[in-house]
Amino acid sequence: MSRYSLHFPIRVPDDVLVELGEFTGKFWSDSLGQEPFVIEAIRNYIKPAPPAPQQPVEATEAGYQWKQVFLPEGTRLRASFGRQPYFATVVGAEIKYDGHAVSPSCFANLHGSGNRNAWKAVWLRLPGSNEWLLADVCRSARKAAIARLHGDGAQADSQRSRAPERLPQGLDQPPPAARQFVPRQTEIRSPSVSAAPKGNGAQPKSSSGRSARRRKRRAAKQSPGNP
Repeated sequence: MSRYSLHFPIRVPDDVLVELGEFTGKFWSDSLGQEPFVIEAIRNYIKPAPPAPQQPVEATEAGYQWKQVFLPEGTRLRASFGRQPYFATVVGAEIKYDGHAVSPSCFANLHGSGNRNAWKAVWLRLPGSNEWLLADVCRSARKAAIARLHGDGAQADSQRSRAPERLPQGLDQPPPAARQFVPRQTEIRSPSVSAAPKGNGAQPKSSSGRSARRRKRRAAKQSPGNP
């Protein structure tokens, strides 16, 4: 509490005083009656109250299936025409605008020439989120997630197909190497050059005939009756 009392007039527009009087029930000319509300408003502006914690959104299976993108119940849709936004909400399994069920394309073309692409014209705010996302961005993210899912599955199948089939326990080791039978190779010798081939009509060597005659002559000379 300040020990000084400062009194400075502050000008407030007439329309604000009238609105404050209607809100508080104090007539605008009753400055003393409106003073506590003015002080409270100033203090709340200087030090605003902390925001209330968001309640967790319960998971629900209800919603609208828009091609690859699923819009859970409670999803807000926003489009605009002439810089004036208009909104729709997913209720159950339908998109409701002004109490009527509409398709995304119908909602995007409620105003204008009717040839707008809903993916490019509609913004989405999912339940529990404060962020608006273009519908086309949500579709691209969903397509990428589906491609990754199918890509991982195909890669796993490819790896399983390349993996060798595992044998039962005890048969997964190859048997010891068996001794290989190597037939003995018989050495084939070429015939000797000095050996004469034997065959029909073979003639005895001439050297053998001369030796026989010499032996006969020596035997005849050594005979006792021969002078």
